[in-house]
Amino acid sequence: MKKVTLLLIYLLLTSLSYGNSRPHPDKMYVKRLGDTIYIGTKFDEKSDLLICFRKCLNNNLMGFYQVGIAANTTDSPLTDVSRNPDKVINLAYSDNIGPISIEGNFCGANHCYKEDYTKKIKTATCDWFTFTADGKPLDNNRLIACNEVQINVVNTIYNPLLPTYGADGTTVISLDSVLCLEKVEYRVAGGSISVNTEHTYAQRDPVKVTTYYGMQSMAKGDEIYFPGGSTADFVKKQAGINNPKSAYPELSSWIQRDSAGSWYEACWMNPSYELGKRALITEDNNMAFTSGTKVYHRLINGQVAKKGTINKWSGCYTWFTPLIDNDRLLCYEMTYNGGNYLFIQTKKAVSTVVDLPAGYTNHVYSVWHTDKTQSATTHSGKAPIKLVSKGPGTTILKIEN
Repeated sequence: MKKVTLLLIYLLLTSLSYGNSRPHPDKMYVKRLGDTIYIGTKFDEKSDLLICFRKCLNNNLMGFYQVGIAANTTDSPLTDVSRNPDKVINLAYSDNIGPISIEGNFCGANHCYKEDYTKKIKTATCDWFTFTADGKPLDNNRLIACNEVQINVVNTIYNPLLPTYGADGTTVISLDSVLCLEKVEYRVAGGSISVNTEHTYAQRDPVKVTTYYGMQSMAKGDEIYFPGGSTADFVKKQAGINNPKSAYPELSSWIQRDSAGSWYEACWMNPSYELGKRALITEDNNMAFTSGTKVYHRLINGQVAKKGTINKWSGCYTWFTPLIDNDRLLCYEMTYNGGNYLFIQTKKAVSTVVDLPAGYTNHVYSVWHTDKTQSATTHSGKAPIKLVSKGPGTTILKIEN
């Protein structure tokens, strides 16, 4: 009885200290300057998260170009959203999403024809894009406070098997034959970027999609963790970390962090939606892997795409400081397609009550996804959350209110 009384006093004191609402960055500022937008939101009590979208890469496509952290000890994000970050976490020197390999020839994203970066023959063009904040168009050079920024992009990707030749009949001068139309929707909210992508193939003859990665990351992490994959916990980030489908069929994310643990980045692919189900990769292929300084999901290897074939996927990038990170659990919040979700990723077999911070104890949760190794229950939809895991894996709870 004495222990129960002490626990109730502790919970009361922590509720008074931190309040009942989640310490999560919903409010954002956004400013458009021509074809570039700058977004600022709170990252933690000491800093802001700054996100920049602009045209970039060798094909000059619209996408998120830079993500960084800047000092700010106030409770709200600073209005100078275009200032330089103190620390750059992710810089688009290569692909964030894409590209497509057609019979070994990459096209779209950052790739030039035949990887010839001297001639720089483009393999894709940006047809149009729109910027909106809470559903309203963004005016130029005006600062807006909002909850969500949406960037819609349409690109044309060209068929590398049908180049256009010059007058001599042998020199390739451009790509003009359409392979597919690429539609990308970015939804920025709560320190996350949701990505919803669709490819509609338009070429005359069937083509073989040798490889399609989809979601990639160039985060400057020192350490990486594949929940339910080949790493039991965070390990040194290096090339050659593999996660074959045969061994890790439920792998859906990776998390990077710096060596000080001052920031984390999660890259999650929705495993129940379209290409995220991984039906189009073989058992011996990687679900996710590292190569050089980058990390990749793989969504296709060996698909025959005909005119009219449509491929879709949905995923989310999020930057955070964790609610829990110990030798058993990693727990953090992600804002995905307008909803808020609690990710709980087990590093080993556990049977535990998840010890959430006070700001998370009075919300209603529903179990949204569990890997086969996982089982989660709540107390009438509220904390405490009881988690039982037979091994490494992911549980996702939707925060209903």
